[in-house]
Amino acid sequence: IPVPPEAASDFPVSLVIDAKNDVAFLLTKAGFVYMFDIHSGKTMFRTRITQETMFVTCAQASTGAVFGITVRTGRVYRVGLNGANLIPYIVNTLRDNDLAIKVAGRLGLPGAEHLYTQQFEALMGAGQVKEAAQLVASSGTALRTPQTIARFQQIPAEPGAPQPVFQYFSTLLEHGKLNEQESIELAKPVLQQGRPQLMEKWLKDDKLHCSEALGDLIMPHDTAMALSVYLRSETHAKAIQCFVQRGEYDKIVPYSTSVGYSMDYSSMLSQLLFNNPQGALDLAKGLVSAEGGPLIDIQA
Repeated sequence: IPVPPEAASDFPVSLVIDAKNDVAFLLTKAGFVYMFDIHSGKTMFRTRITQETMFVTCAQASTGAVFGITVRTGRVYRVGLNGANLIPYIVNTLRDNDLAIKVAGRLGLPGAEHLYTQQFEALMGAGQVKEAAQLVASSGTALRTPQTIARFQQIPAEPGAPQPVFQYFSTLLEHGKLNEQESIELAKPVLQQGRPQLMEKWLKDDKLHCSEALGDLIMPHDTAMALSVYLRSETHAKAIQCFVQRGEYDKIVPYSTSVGYSMDYSSMLSQLLFNNPQGALDLAKGLVSAEGGPLIDIQA
């Protein structure tokens, strides 16, 4: 413990764990607070917050903060991690870039973007594709950009080895869920290769970000899967188009009503009358018997 010279005889009286951020707060008899990174054991911050001793402390699970009450005056103190300033402090004051990168990636904190970029460029320059992908995955959102995807797409594949961009996406999938752009860029080659079962598995495991653009990519290959994406992304108009294409006219009215989506049912009925009379009948039945009253003028 880095005890300051003016408190050489000081000693700990309480240790409280912030389980939310994997941080330990040590409070001392002289009123000092130390903040440690649990994973490395390194001291991230130290300051004196009171001249008194805190005789009782506790953690707040929802925020990770620590509360303490002083002995003589009964003052209540609240101590917590300042996410906006922690990484810049570690970089500029402690000058510990390794700790800054690890903590920023684990907690998703800002301030280490330039460090990630430097390390990423060094790994890519050395041809360490796997290590670069792992760095991106552990960087929070710092390197999860379209530019990073493009870098991996530009690397030629080695004979007998998977394409680097697939190695990249595979690493990201091991760590969690892809963002919108990553999901789209992964879907393109997978669908081109005729492997929709992989998309289905990733969607089932909630590994892809559902968006209208992703649904549009899937639509020519698998209407049911596209419908699932449109439903999750709340792309109501295209979800209804899928119901029409699949002939599931009886689902249109319940779905539109449940999500509060209004549409021109009269025009849809007119088009169906010429192309699919039975479908028009099924839709009309749903419109007339809709909960809350008919959705079309039955006298028109």
